[in-house]
Amino acid sequence: MDIVKTPKQIPLYRRYWYAPLLVTVVIATTLIASKYRNVSYLASSDSLLIDAVVAGDLSVSVRGYGQLASRDVHWIGAETRGRVSRILTKPGDQVTAGDVLVELVNPQLLQDLKDAELEFAARKADVRASQVARETQQLDLKTEAANAEIDHQTAKMDLDAKTDLMSKGMQIISRLDYESTQLSVQKFKQRWEMQLQRVVQSREAMLATQEAEQARLSQTENELQKVLDQVDNLKVRARVEGIVQEMNLELGQQISRGENITRIARPDQLVAEVQIQELQVNDIQIGMLAKVDTRTSEIDGVVSRIDPTVIDGSVLVEIELLGVLPQEVRPDLNIEANINVAHVADTISVRRPVFARPNTTATVYRLNESGDIAERISVRYGEASTNFIEVLEGLGVGDRIIVSDPDSFNTHDRIFIR
Repeated sequence: MDIVKTPKQIPLYRRYWYAPLLVTVVIATTLIASKYRNVSYLASSDSLLIDAVVAGDLSVSVRGYGQLASRDVHWIGAETRGRVSRILTKPGDQVTAGDVLVELVNPQLLQDLKDAELEFAARKADVRASQVARETQQLDLKTEAANAEIDHQTAKMDLDAKTDLMSKGMQIISRLDYESTQLSVQKFKQRWEMQLQRVVQSREAMLATQEAEQARLSQTENELQKVLDQVDNLKVRARVEGIVQEMNLELGQQISRGENITRIARPDQLVAEVQIQELQVNDIQIGMLAKVDTRTSEIDGVVSRIDPTVIDGSVLVEIELLGVLPQEVRPDLNIEANINVAHVADTISVRRPVFARPNTTATVYRLNESGDIAERISVRYGEASTNFIEVLEGLGVGDRIIVSDPDSFNTHDRIFIR
């Protein structure tokens, strides 16, 4: 006979074993869908720069780039025309006053020197010959004056003798002879006085002529010295001690008078000249402290001058260097400078996002706790330095934001980060 078998009952948990799994999947899917709702962009974490908001003091500084420059720069120009024959220095060489930098040649100038030397020698000989002739003439006049004096004294002695005889009543001498002797004395005296006057006038004329000839001789000597100086200037020398900044000459190059040859900078009188963005320079004032970075050393400085001219959106700011300068500093050395413009105590700040400006409201992308979703929010900034900016509203300590350029996803409110 047939045996009727009763089906074995299967427990519900075994029959619907997949139900919890299905519920879990549904719940997870719902959570994931809720989490990633409105996510419309996928970004790689390797392409993003993320920073966290921190609390503490904020030193507000402005960064600029530039070069060290000498406060005392001397341009050396050619003082005579010539062609470059030797270049004895190169940019960066240390020179002292009097060192020869460049040698020029000028054959025409050397010929002018010979002509000037001959002209001066001939003029000098003429002056000497003329002086000898005048001295001889002066001596002749003095001789004539001396002879006139002797004639006068002789005639006077004769008159005195005749006067003595006449006073004693002797009639040896006639009246005519006595009066003739008196006239001779007057004639010789007048002649003597005139000869003395000629001597004086001749001396004055000689001195005047000598001065005129000496003036012409001095003029000729000056012309000679001028040519000598021009020949000496064919050797272009350093006027001060310093470092040669540039030397853009070639052998055989023709140099005109007054043309710049090089410039020399004093290495012990350096300042930092940095370019600051026009929007940031308004925060800088003369006297503010600064740090100048030479990539090897840091030098303390103080803002000494702000150029009023804006060039390509930048303003030149001059920083005076303080203390003993390191050995590596030199003119034209590329440097970086940070100028301290303010200090904000007990605040929160974050690394400065791209395009973030102080005292403005902007949007940033804040990451969630897991760091895979970034949502755009609005924040208000306060003071800003070169690298960090103060956060006044919108973020709290520990919040992480994207600080790199959001240009590729700035039209999306929420992005996914993988």
